[in-house]
Amino acid sequence: MFTIAGCRMRILFRKRGYTPHFAEYVDDPLTGDRVVVMADPHTRRSAFIYHPEKKQIIWEHRVTGSQLTSNPHIARLITEPLPAFNAKPGDIVCADLDNRYIVVDRKTKSVKWSTGFPDAKWAHDIMPTKDHEHVLTTDYGNGMLRRIDGSGKIIWSRELGKGLAKLSRVVGQTPSTVHSNSFGGDVLAAVNQDIRGVYELREEDGEVVWSCPPLNPSRNCTWTLKPHAAVRMGLAELDGNLTVFNQEAGGGFVAVDKDCRPRWGVSKPFSIIDGKTLYRPTAQGLFETTHVFLTPNGFLGLIDWDGDNYSTVYELLEPPRGGTLTWLLAWNHETAGVEEFLDPPIETYEWRETMLHVINNGDGRLKLRLLATHSPIVDTGKTWEWSWFTCETLSVEPGGHGEARVDGFSAVRVAASSEGRCRYSIFVVNRG
Repeated sequence: MFTIAGCRMRILFRKRGYTPHFAEYVDDPLTGDRVVVMADPHTRRSAFIYHPEKKQIIWEHRVTGSQLTSNPHIARLITEPLPAFNAKPGDIVCADLDNRYIVVDRKTKSVKWSTGFPDAKWAHDIMPTKDHEHVLTTDYGNGMLRRIDGSGKIIWSRELGKGLAKLSRVVGQTPSTVHSNSFGGDVLAAVNQDIRGVYELREEDGEVVWSCPPLNPSRNCTWTLKPHAAVRMGLAELDGNLTVFNQEAGGGFVAVDKDCRPRWGVSKPFSIIDGKTLYRPTAQGLFETTHVFLTPNGFLGLIDWDGDNYSTVYELLEPPRGGTLTWLLAWNHETAGVEEFLDPPIETYEWRETMLHVINNGDGRLKLRLLATHSPIVDTGKTWEWSWFTCETLSVEPGGHGEARVDGFSAVRVAASSEGRCRYSIFVVNRG
């Protein structure tokens, strides 16, 4: 057992000469054993299967090709028949070094189906749709997410931006329909960019139904800092689920709620010095976290590149405790005179310290009114209007900064107005 950032975890896989970038911890349909399926795009350039009880690699396939130097970035174990792709349970799907999406026969290691696209730059992920009729593919180089059939015909496509990496399944509703982990979509897609982002989409038409940061990112922003993967956790009612993504830029992982506000995780600033990007490892011991995934035990797995000739696949046994997480209540947000509440309120009850840092980039004076409550019910409606009181006011001149410490309450509402038009940002720092 290891403890990193206050959370206990165990090692699922670590072997010199293997640098997995992707893992799924699943039951093998051929043997019934629980195995770890991994992809190593940089060292082995292979898909392989590890048996944790036997402590041995039981299968490996090195991909071929000459167009790329790094693949496969994913390797998925087929658990249901995919007739249109000549794939059966036990086969592996991945992408090769010639920008092809391929199905590999588990027994013969031969490629039994493949397809590619004329505009391919870096074929990345391939994942069966939930009806097992089609597959979804991503291209890291051109940013295209596509749904295709067995002939390679494109059913729909959506451009999400360069760095489009890994996909994961959003389970949806329980049979009772009362609980769900979906915000309206079926799939999460991660885009490996500095600020954005993670997207939830419908498989039917590729429509984006939720994202972090939001599609209009002027409110409730958590910058995702180069995510390669994202997963949805929990089957809560009333949109109470979490989305967890890795932060490749220096190591870390963060769980955010539907409003894209962080609830727990390990994070640090992303450094760009004199125009050069620098990955600085965390003080808690993470280096470059390349992947997050759900485990059969119901919690979180992650991969961190913490060795000179290996990367480690961990299974978390509990979430991190404490730590510091930052987000933005407002980002380059505009106000013009009339007071606006930046709801939902900031819940401060669970945090040891909550700080607000305000930056006024506009031409007019920015005025903030901070309303607090000690009520265990944080209600912004008329019924509980009496429970809120003004705890502090801030006035920030054009080009100026302001700070407020707002811990010690159940929640704080921020109401913003200005003298004339004004653009401003509010950073929130939560310390556990």
